[in-house]
Amino acid sequence: MLKSFRFFIIIFILVVLFFPGFAKLQELKSKLADMENEIRKTQSQNALLEEKIAKMSNQAYLEIVAREKMGVVKKGVGDYKGARDVFEYAGKLRPKSSSPFFNLGDLYGYFLNDPQKAETNFLKALENDPYSYSIFLNLADFYRYKYPGKEDLYDKVLLSGLERIPEEVNIIAALAAYYRETGQVDKAITFYERLLKLNPLNETAKEDLAELKAKK
Repeated sequence: MLKSFRFFIIIFILVVLFFPGFAKLQELKSKLADMENEIRKTQSQNALLEEKIAKMSNQAYLEIVAREKMGVVKKGVGDYKGARDVFEYAGKLRPKSSSPFFNLGDLYGYFLNDPQKAETNFLKALENDPYSYSIFLNLADFYRYKYPGKEDLYDKVLLSGLERIPEEVNIIAALAAYYRETGQVDKAITFYERLLKLNPLNETAKEDLAELKAKK
């Protein structure tokens, strides 16, 4: 009886000492099993993606990319009409992409001197990528510098960009500088203060803001 009691005590002590570690080990095993399942799932998804790319690499994918790169090269060597043809073809292949239409906007606006077609393509690029701050900035610059009669759309375009991406410092900085350059002091101060809240280390903005406040 005494031996049985001692045996029970020993078993009890062992359980007390080792059960927490055993429970933790089981928890780790469970987590490892979950991680292995996630890895297998990711590998499966990657395999499907690689298969899809492999199937299109010899046709659509390479054709799209190559043609668009060709358009950039043609523009670089002064073959603007050739670049136009390439970008337009890329737009037909990728009607939901922004880059071929952005390139066409730049080409028509700055090289082929066709502001109406430039505007159409910039707006199409923006439609396809409505959260691209660079498209907003380029469209605004185009109106200001290359489309006579539409210069006043500069800040309107940028303000519409801020409605979509309200903390985009590049747009805020452009508006602050524009209002300072055009003598709209109160608006300039507002946007410089807004810029410095997002980027308090901008020394140029601090200097411009101090200068504007000194004029009031």
